[in-house]
Amino acid sequence: MPVILGNLIVIAALIAVMALAVRSLWKSRRSGGGCNGDCGNCRGCH
Repeated sequence: MPVILGNLIVIAALIAVMALAVRSLWKSRRSGGGCNGDCGNCRGCH
């Protein structure tokens, strides 16, 4: 039983990290941040 509990804790932590990363990317995308590789449409290109 402790092995299963340990695995569940690790899986829950990984899911939380992935959710935070996706949320950060989504917020960045919605606010117009980040370049999509097309410098004709990106205000942040050098």
